Amino acid sequence: MRSLLLLILTTAGLAAQTLTLESALELAAKQNPGVQLSRLRLLERRAQTDALRAGYLPQADLLVSATRQTSNLQGIGLVFPGFPSRIGPFRTFNARPVLSQKVIDLSLLASVRAARHTESAAARDVEAVREQTQAAVISLFLETFQAQSRLRAARARLQTAEALLAQTTEREKAGAASQLDLARHRQRREIEQTEQIAAEQDLALLRPALEELLAAPLPGELAEPRLRLTSLDSPAQRPDLHAARDRVQAAEQDLVRARRARWPQLTALADYGLLGAGPDSAIATYNLGATLQIPLWTSGRLDAEVRAATVRLEQAKQEVQRLQLAASRQAAQAQTSFAAQTRAEVSASAAARAARQVLELTTLRYQSGLATTLDTVAAQEALATAEDLEIRSRYQAQLALAQLAFAYGDVRTALP
Repeated sequence: MRSLLLLILTTAGLAAQTLTLESALELAAKQNPGVQLSRLRLLERRAQTDALRAGYLPQADLLVSATRQTSNLQGIGLVFPGFPSRIGPFRTFNARPVLSQKVIDLSLLASVRAARHTESAAARDVEAVREQTQAAVISLFLETFQAQSRLRAARARLQTAEALLAQTTEREKAGAASQLDLARHRQRREIEQTEQIAAEQDLALLRPALEELLAAPLPGELAEPRLRLTSLDSPAQRPDLHAARDRVQAAEQDLVRARRARWPQLTALADYGLLGAGPDSAIATYNLGATLQIPLWTSGRLDAEVRAATVRLEQAKQEVQRLQLAASRQAAQAQTSFAAQTRAEVSASAAARAARQVLELTTLRYQSGLATTLDTVAAQEALATAEDLEIRSRYQAQLALAQLAFAYGDVRTALP
């Protein structure tokens, strides 16, 4: 019994909680799978950069071998009369660390620089994905709160309709109202009931979608979002544009890498260890040397790599231009929409206030016998239309403000 009571109290406490827009954005930034995937891609890019950078650092290997072999002395220019050309079989034991170091490999250096720019682009991609996710959260949060507000308004209108129906029923019993008056108020009550059911359905459909974006259940109702634009940067500072510019720099370095693949590569080698017929008879030996590698003929492979890198660079530049044009267009459209929706919200709020006042005065006149049921039903219909317009206008204005902040590259500037 105590456990059941604790469960009921806990459930009631969760239901009483409200989720603010700021908390929803924090949840999405931490838990949304898309944001998490972008962070994992960034970690992968960092690991790839480290792997390429390690190719220009010293490399040490341990070589241990034991062989049984024969050798051709004549093949290496050692000819002795009466001595066989082939000697062996004999055993060889070799154990030594081998140290190698890239001395000159400018193609590898360009690859490392390209990887760094790719890593930087991946970091910008994390910011861009977070921006897109948070913009989607704001849009869906506002839409869900709109449905929540419509439900509250529908419930209030339903209570008013039921009260007027009860008054009309009493008047009809007293002979002061007709069956037609009663039927009109019953019809209005059913219409308001239908509106409430539709609002409940919309809210029930939107809540799971918002929970999917947040990767967390909603604790209860949503707190009213109060967006207010604090500052605007420049569309050129959007993270997706920064990522595209980083990809251009990575493509430039990739082209440098392809062109430098024809250049010489110099590698230094050194080892020191034991060599002999076996571990018990091995003596210390060492090798010092260098390897110079110069590509002479690659059957057109290097030329093809240069052409491919050139095309990739041009693609990256075109992507930057496309994003710049899109950012300018989105910023201009967002400014126009924000200005229009702000004016529409003011007008819709004034209309709703007037409709509430009309219904209140009409109800008083109806109770005093100075108004008919047609007047009250018309006032109810006008209020339903005005409140729906007010709620939608408020949602559109808030959404336009969020879209304006997103178009300029930082959706959180819409938060107070």
